[in-house]
Amino acid sequence: MKITKSEIKILLGIGILILLIDILLMKYWISTIKPDPFMSIGVESYRPHIFGVNILIGIIVFFFKKRLSILFFVNSIVCYLIFSFLWNSWIENHPYSSTEYSFQIEDRKFILGIDKNPDHFGIDEIVSESKDSLITIGMHEKVGDSLKLTSMQEKMYFYNNKLIGFSINPTQIELNKIE
Repeated sequence: MKITKSEIKILLGIGILILLIDILLMKYWISTIKPDPFMSIGVESYRPHIFGVNILIGIIVFFFKKRLSILFFVNSIVCYLIFSFLWNSWIENHPYSSTEYSFQIEDRKFILGIDKNPDHFGIDEIVSESKDSLITIGMHEKVGDSLKLTSMQEKMYFYNNKLIGFSINPTQIELNKIE
């Protein structure tokens, strides 16, 4: 039951192929999840899937090719670590950033906050020099050269430092960027 050099080379080649396929699949999976810095704890919910799938494949292969099944058992540990690396790499390459704009309607002051990764926005009313009242929150998406701001209550557009379609004043509202 001794392993020959040619069998070792074949097992090594298959192992590298399995690892490359896993890396491509994990990279694609992470790009569809699009993790943001606030869900870094969420990586823990995905790791057992990777571990479990490799163990399950290893058990199935064990009944056909015992030596080949060892690759999947080892791969379950390696993929666990690679997934963590790819997850953190995504977050580093897609950093969180936030920009705030102030505007006024009659004697009321508001702040529009636009976040990137995740693509959220929020409008707060300023009462007594603090963000006291949340008016609306939602998601934004790029549409042409503007941002479409969509919440449960309304749909607005942000273009060239102007807010269009805000329910309190649906005409164009001039925004001032807060540094």
